[in-house]
Amino acid sequence: MDMAQLESLNKEDIEASIRQEIRSWSKSALEQPIKEINGLSGCPYAKKTWQDNKVKIAFKHSESFAVVYDGIENFDDDYDITIVVDLDYEQDVHMFHQRIEAINYSIGYGAYDDVNVWVMSSHPDDDSNNESNDDGGFVQHNDYDYAMLYVQRLDHLQESANKLKNTDYYSYTFGSGEPNHVFLLREKFYQNLKEVPNGWNEKEGCYEEAS
Repeated sequence: MDMAQLESLNKEDIEASIRQEIRSWSKSALEQPIKEINGLSGCPYAKKTWQDNKVKIAFKHSESFAVVYDGIENFDDDYDITIVVDLDYEQDVHMFHQRIEAINYSIGYGAYDDVNVWVMSSHPDDDSNNESNDDGGFVQHNDYDYAMLYVQRLDHLQESANKLKNTDYYSYTFGSGEPNHVFLLREKFYQNLKEVPNGWNEKEGCYEEAS
């Protein structure tokens, strides 16, 4: 067996262990009920999404964002979410999240064919990692550090979020998760999406007026 084959097998092993680790993390941290919000979990929709096999996992092994751009341009609607595991992530937390915010602006203003997509992100050095709701069942499967990008349909994501507004969910989570300005930015682009159903007009260089 040549070196390329060995490297390929090692790559497959790494990806398999990370897939297992992400599933374990979701079960022990995201899906556990929180008494302060009447039993809602850290991510109220995570458990069902996994149970329905609606989670797709892709891997970014280099500085290139090609796999992320492909997930945006060719979003797979057989799934509710594509998690891109970033094994070559920007080390600076601020710069990392700024890059993702720039991608969302690009999506919203028509740089891609599809404007109904949103990217969320998590970095290994995020402050929120120290405030996990882990029930102690998380199993670390490897020694690799990685960031994660969560590519989803904007309308599905925001409408799911809207259902939580009449609960204590956001008063509990703001400050330990997604920054408030990012949440508001997402709402803004969602409203643009609803008001301008025909999307970006390449010829005119602007959103088309709603018909």
